[in-house]
Amino acid sequence: MEISDFKIAQDENVYPPSEDSYLLIEAINPNNSRNALEIGIGSGFISLHLAKKIDTVFGCDINPYSLFLSRQNALANSINNIYLFSSNIFSSIKTGTLFDLIVFNPPYLPVDSPPKKLIDLSYHGGIDGGDHIRAFLKSLGLFLSINGTAYLLQSSLYSLENTTDYLDNNNFKYNIKKTLKLDFETLYVLEISFFKNNKF
Repeated sequence: MEISDFKIAQDENVYPPSEDSYLLIEAINPNNSRNALEIGIGSGFISLHLAKKIDTVFGCDINPYSLFLSRQNALANSINNIYLFSSNIFSSIKTGTLFDLIVFNPPYLPVDSPPKKLIDLSYHGGIDGGDHIRAFLKSLGLFLSINGTAYLLQSSLYSLENTTDYLDNNNFKYNIKKTLKLDFETLYVLEISFFKNNKF
C-alpha cells in the first residue's frame, strides 16, 4: 500500500509510527480482503491505512493508551470502520474467527529484564527477542482464513531461520516481501499464507 498523509496524534505511553511501520505498510497487499486484524495497533497508523482499502478492520493491543489513541486518530481522520479491543495477541479472539489479512509488528528487542512501563511493552521481546513471534506463529493457523495472508515484521536481532523453519514445518509458505537495513539490525517483512491453500 502507499503511505497516506494521516493526522496522527502521539502519546508518550504509545509506540509512534517509525521505520518499521512504514515498511509494513509498503509491504501489504490488501487484495480482495474482506476483513483485517492488526495485532499491537499502537497509534493506529497501520490500521488507518488498512481501513482505506478494507471494509472491516479490527485492531487489538494490551496497552489501554494505544486503544484510546487509535480511537482518537481514527476519529480525527474520519475513519469509522476500525473496531478496537484489548487482547494479548490472539488471547481475546474466539477460536474459529477468521481474518483475510493479519498484520503484526511485534515487540522484538532482546531484553532480559521485565517491562517497567507501558511503553516498554512495545519493544520487549523477551530474552532472545522472539517471545511474541513464537506465540503469534503458534496460533496463526487458527485465525487466518484459508486464502488469507499474514504480514509479520521481524528483526535480525532474532534469528530469521527460527521463523522460516517453523513456517516450512507447519504448512505455511512465505515470501520476504521487504527488507530495510538499519545501523544495528535488518528488518524483514514476511508475507505468509497457507501452503497450497490447504490446512492440515
